Amino acid sequence: MRFFAIALPFLLVLCFISAGCSTHTQTYDVTVRNEATTPVTVWLTKVGGPEEEGWRSPESIAINFVVEDEPLGGVIVPPNNTATTGKRKAKFNPDAYAVLRVYKGQMKMSEMLANGKDSPNRADVALQPGVSRFVVTDAGGKLSVTRAGDAASTTR
Repeated sequence: MRFFAIALPFLLVLCFISAGCSTHTQTYDVTVRNEATTPVTVWLTKVGGPEEEGWRSPESIAINFVVEDEPLGGVIVPPNNTATTGKRKAKFNPDAYAVLRVYKGQMKMSEMLANGKDSPNRADVALQPGVSRFVVTDAGGKLSVTRAGDAASTTR
């Protein structure tokens, strides 16, 4: 009986931890239309884990990997052009989510690292699983990312 009194709290904590750490897979299909006057660099990443090839942030790549070995997740989109990811799957912990990052200009890795989340040259948009369409503009020199067909936007 004493064994169960000691083991029960341990087993409950173990069950809670294993249930809370389970991952789930989501699929994203993102299209970005650049209507800005300059090129933009778009990047898909995740906030939270687990880390996965093709979903790492520029910061994670710079800290943890040799850049030549890591497939970069960014794409340059010239003005009046469109880029699409096609279907991309990723695993997510319960508190993690996907993010579309848009950088103003044709950014190199060092420039992306220099433009943090509060930079006027970067906009972050949380993604919902499934198909997402965005339009990028730079009215008044400010980077704006709007969901296609939506009046709400993320402006930096």
